[in-house]
Amino acid sequence: MAATQFVVNGLLVGALFAGVAVGFALIWGVVDIINLAHGEMVMLGGYTSYWVLTLITGNAEGSPLLFLATIPVAIAVLFGIGYALQRTLVSRVIGTDIFLTLLVTFGASIAIQQLAIQAWSANPRSIQVSFADPSMTLAGIVVPKMKLVAFAGALVLTALMYVFLQKTRTGRAIRAVSQNPEAAALVGIDVEHTRAVTFGVSSAIAGGIGTFIAVILNIQPQMGLIYTLKSFIIVVFGGVGSIPGALIGGLLLGSVEELVAGFASSQWTLAVSFSLLIVLLILKPKGLFGQEAEQ
Repeated sequence: MAATQFVVNGLLVGALFAGVAVGFALIWGVVDIINLAHGEMVMLGGYTSYWVLTLITGNAEGSPLLFLATIPVAIAVLFGIGYALQRTLVSRVIGTDIFLTLLVTFGASIAIQQLAIQAWSANPRSIQVSFADPSMTLAGIVVPKMKLVAFAGALVLTALMYVFLQKTRTGRAIRAVSQNPEAAALVGIDVEHTRAVTFGVSSAIAGGIGTFIAVILNIQPQMGLIYTLKSFIIVVFGGVGSIPGALIGGLLLGSVEELVAGFASSQWTLAVSFSLLIVLLILKPKGLFGQEAEQ
């Protein structure tokens, strides 16, 4: 029963990891860079929701519906930040040495962290959502209602992004740029604008996930690195360029980490995750569902 409880908890949290990783995979696949500032978009999304709710209620507390109403605001704000970041900074290093792109995105990550610390201090914060009964029991398994809402929200955001990429004109342009930027430009697609939109969409979904993290965990300016690392593990695990792979990879990672934390210690979770990543790269370099990740 304990193992089942840990797996359920892992699946609920893993959906959030998967949602963050999907945005990370999108930038990697389309813009062809590893965005080390991706975790900071999660952090900024959480803070956006926190401060919007504080502005409305006077403190970071409210009903579930009021909290959900802050999510579109966070998504819109983070889309703008992501778009601007790509246009002003990242676009200057696309196509250059991979170490330069890593250095630039790492520098952006540190800058955002420090600005957040100066603006909001390093104290952890969280959003309090009121439920008459905060949890429910199903077949002996305790399921916190807010974690269930976050799980559903993460799946909805991931599904919406998948539909956006597959069914919309902009989504098809993004996939075209991902496959062949030169050919996309020849048929009239504005490649730089499309890459900036991709950065914006990736940041937006990360920000949306960040709002849920602000409720079920907490937020603080230096939280971004851990979500960048988890995203990297999930994307390589599921396969570079595969959204379904990222979703399944996130759910699996969440389950593994909860089992490790439950039966051993939470201090071992990241070590176990990277160990599994190394084993997978040896046995199956393409990941579970995607393209080869040899680089």
